[in-house]
Amino acid sequence: MFERFTDSARRAVVLAQEQAREMHSGEIDSAHLLLGLTVDRRLPASGVLADAGVTPELLRARAVRGDAELDAEALAALGIDVDEVRSRVEEEFGAGALDKPPKRWSRGHNSFTKAAKKSLECALREAVHNDDKRIEDLHVLLGIVRADPQAVERLCGLDPDSLRAAAKAELGKWAA
Repeated sequence: MFERFTDSARRAVVLAQEQAREMHSGEIDSAHLLLGLTVDRRLPASGVLADAGVTPELLRARAVRGDAELDAEALAALGIDVDEVRSRVEEEFGAGALDKPPKRWSRGHNSFTKAAKKSLECALREAVHNDDKRIEDLHVLLGIVRADPQAVERLCGLDPDSLRAAAKAELGKWAA
């Protein structure tokens, strides 16, 4: 499948891998794919996301915050103040005592999560459906929207259908 990827789509996937490593993640997920599409402003998908107000900084903050925020909400429901626990632990054991150590990964490629694999498969489907011979970075964006709309809502704060329409419109400009 990757042989059909254009340079821009390949660049987005390589950038996603770099983002996963920088974030100390052992796997490439939808958040990393979205980040890969935003960090290089020369990519057409980056422009679509930027026009919608999505920046790499926003995506990183929401990706990092995601699980910890849900954990804090669950503990708060039980009457446990996570900020108080953290401050008391750090007083006793030092700053960052509760932070996760970075995950280790091999020197090779990080693996893709099921959602990321599905997004790339859907990118191929989007290209085929559009009668395109090659997979562009915009197809990757459309693949993410199709395969993991919850990630689009959670990480980008966007309606997946609106983002899909904007990406399709941009793809139409490139085809013309």
